[in-house]
Amino acid sequence: MIRKLSTSKENIVEYEVDDKITEEENEQVLEELKGLINEYGQIRLLVRLNEMAGVELSAIDKRVKFAKEHLSQIEKYALVSDSNLAEYVSKVSDKMTNMDMRHFAKDEEEMARSWVRDD
Repeated sequence: MIRKLSTSKENIVEYEVDDKITEEENEQVLEELKGLINEYGQIRLLVRLNEMAGVELSAIDKRVKFAKEHLSQIEKYALVSDSNLAEYVSKVSDKMTNMDMRHFAKDEEEMARSWVRDD
């Protein structure tokens, strides 16, 4: 399940992810992000990963396509999780893309939020 959290700026969006993300949830989030990109040019994300069982296979293709098309329009991406895999993914993504992606432990969520919001 994925749910949107409140934000203070229009081009900043925060999500919390628990358990498995369905194709329908994935589609809703990607459409919302596309709309924000169209409106603001660039967006900033904060994603809090809790217990995550995975993503429906049909949703993975859409996420990859979205990333190819819009990666340069994601200005900052904070990934909040205590998972070692999430930390590794953020380090690799930050080095291999133009997107500024950082991992924060769950107890650093306010620090992550400040980082995403700061210009």
